Amino acid sequence: MSKVKIKYNPFYLVFILVLVSRIPFIFAGYGIEEDSWGIALAAYHTHLSHVYEPSRFPGHPVQELIYSALWGGGPVLFNGLSALMSAIGAMYFARFLHHMQFKNYLIGALAFAFIPVVYISSTYTIDFIWTETFVLISLYLLATNRLALAGVFLGLAIGCRITSGALLIPFTYMVWMNGNRKTLLKHIIGFVCLTLIVAGLSYAPLFKQFGINFLMYYDQFAYPPMSKVLYKMIPGVLGTLGVVAVLIALPMAITNWKSRSSENLEARSHIKTYTYTILMIVVLYTISYFRLPQKSGYMITVLPFLIWWAAIYLKQKHFIVICSLFILSPFFFSINLTDKLRGAEHSSMAVVFEVSGQELFFDPLTGPIFSDYSKRMQKIKYTKAVIDKTETIQSKTVIIAGWWYNEIMVTKIGQNENKSITFEPYLGEKEMRAYIAKGYQLFYLPEQNKYNDEMYKISITNDLSKPFSID
Repeated sequence: MSKVKIKYNPFYLVFILVLVSRIPFIFAGYGIEEDSWGIALAAYHTHLSHVYEPSRFPGHPVQELIYSALWGGGPVLFNGLSALMSAIGAMYFARFLHHMQFKNYLIGALAFAFIPVVYISSTYTIDFIWTETFVLISLYLLATNRLALAGVFLGLAIGCRITSGALLIPFTYMVWMNGNRKTLLKHIIGFVCLTLIVAGLSYAPLFKQFGINFLMYYDQFAYPPMSKVLYKMIPGVLGTLGVVAVLIALPMAITNWKSRSSENLEARSHIKTYTYTILMIVVLYTISYFRLPQKSGYMITVLPFLIWWAAIYLKQKHFIVICSLFILSPFFFSINLTDKLRGAEHSSMAVVFEVSGQELFFDPLTGPIFSDYSKRMQKIKYTKAVIDKTETIQSKTVIIAGWWYNEIMVTKIGQNENKSITFEPYLGEKEMRAYIAKGYQLFYLPEQNKYNDEMYKISITNDLSKPFSID
């Protein structure tokens, strides 16, 4: 009897490791981000009305329309799809690095997948990982000269997050510089046209409803302090061990960059093109982040290209060390808020300190992924407490919920409605006075008096409303 040989596929190994690593963290609601709950709320409204409702402008139609079609599966389904997309993205990044003839392509792909902001974003309902997976598939297809299909996937990435359109410039440059330009021209034109067609079709429902006005974004709050901007951009993205990895790798990589030194033959033959491609992407998305530095997730697009750059310019033994630090980074040395309502739990080993008026902790025994999960559970607990409290109120009441609004409204789906209670995200002075004239009492959830004033450039929320207590 002959033995059945099972062929080992290292790319499937990456897929399985990444997917399994996400599963323990997909059960805590739709995530920490207000926008994650906003996607769920918009999907619910679209599902009911059959008219596409974006969670926020300019919209993320590819992901949002899929979620609206799948409404009813709950957060485990939505978060699970993000986890699945992250596993697919890591697998295609491994395939890209392998195609580029890097020996340590598996650890490079895993390093990307375990960078804290990537790991965390792939455990809840947000568009970052969907976008990046389509980008990485497109990158692999470009590298293997399947330009038409690459255009389709880059178009889908733009349909998830419109800022992915910036990648047309470096991607087109990379293909143009690496091939026979006479034969490539029509294929590049096809790549660009297919990208724009798929992206255009994705946003067609928004254009139909809003015209060109859908091309907007919300910048309702003041520019954050530079300490917070840099925190979100660096340790908020990489984690503490990730920052250590970058500090170790950067001087070595820059030295080899200046000397155009690389152990990789493929990289050596196209080193100038690859370097400029990566540099363009880093510059474009760094500028974009500084224009609106609200979320660490905005930097995710840059991360696989930085790992590619490290693979080009670091010696293999150094590359393995750096990738190992990235893989460990989600599990140790967390920095996070101590806030009892939306902060994270920490151990007795934690050091507590203050930055820009916010109390933070540094804990060597809990990593960013555990802190994020405990924050999600804290927010779920508080949201349920607010809803439970409102069930007993009989007087006409308006609660300014601010960043709690989406989570409250999604949690209330399917529950009995207390018609005396109205939740509002934010209210201007005119709307507040109108409610008061109708006999409503106005309240605000913690900190939302400040942000309501900031939203409308007013200073009367404290005068016209009171704190809402769950005690």
